[in-house]
Amino acid sequence: MVQFVTLVQIRPGAAGKSGSRVAAHAAQWQQLKNQIQLVGGRVNQIWNVLGNDYDLLFMGEADDPKTLHRIDALCKGQGYAAKTHPAIEAEEYARLVEDSSGRLLVEDLNSRNGTAVGAPSNRIAPGQPVEVPPDSDLYF
Repeated sequence: MVQFVTLVQIRPGAAGKSGSRVAAHAAQWQQLKNQIQLVGGRVNQIWNVLGNDYDLLFMGEADDPKTLHRIDALCKGQGYAAKTHPAIEAEEYARLVEDSSGRLLVEDLNSRNGTAVGAPSNRIAPGQPVEVPPDSDLYF
């Protein structure tokens, strides 16, 4: 089994337009998730990553490493730019968890560059989980 991360650009011409914040529609997210599952990927999480060259980040797993290429081909066939990479263990950098009330928390695990919430200058203290407000950017 291989874990993967797929970045997808939904809005046209996003590259080079930093700061452009066009909301990706939930129906598009769900459609892409379903399509990824049809080519052998199992999506575990979907993240909105607006403000970058890409709009969505899919995290998941697949039994066949060739599925990663199929995911990119699928997105390209749908007219979206995409990059799929094998996921690496990031346990030494930061941890994202959802608490019992449904809040998303991030904890820096003494990473070299630190972790920030909302803006690069908003570094959090290592070892202390901090709530991630809705629509916030994370910096690692």
